[in-house]
Amino acid sequence: MVELIFVIVIIGIVATVAIPKFSGLRDNAKKTAEIATVSAVTTALESAHGEWSINENPFTWGNNQSSALLNVAGYPTVLSKNGEVFGAVLKSAGNEFIEQAHNLNTPDYNISIFTGPASHPTNGVKADIEIAGKPDKNDYWIYAHYVNKDKVCTKDTKNLVSGDFVLIDIAGNGTTNYNTITLTCN
Repeated sequence: MVELIFVIVIIGIVATVAIPKFSGLRDNAKKTAEIATVSAVTTALESAHGEWSINENPFTWGNNQSSALLNVAGYPTVLSKNGEVFGAVLKSAGNEFIEQAHNLNTPDYNISIFTGPASHPTNGVKADIEIAGKPDKNDYWIYAHYVNKDKVCTKDTKNLVSGDFVLIDIAGNGTTNYNTITLTCN
């Protein structure tokens, strides 16, 4: 009987240590998936821009897109295709992303706002502990389709240039009106 009680106590101790470690796995998986998808999108955007920079003839980029769909800076304005948010640049496009605002523009810039599985405003990862560069529920991604090369445009101390796809890390738990996001340009 003593041995059985001893085994139960050990199992209880192991459970109290292991359960908190496993509870964060889902949140970490969401963050990792979001960062990996954004990395793939960024690579595809740079590939399209590189092709645009050196090619004088029409060409295809991304998921069989025409070079005519690239803007004056050599980046696509629309990343969606066939109902998938990143369908124009990726073959398997991670449908957990949402384009929250499209073509927010001024004469100095043209941007779109995205959220992913970790940064989704209602069922993303809770912002209990802010970790720089890791998305959580109140954060969002800015894709700068175009930024005037003669201006310095910033958002939360980040200088943006055409083609940037950057995480805007918001401290706290507030909500964001994505259609009112602006860049400061000088």
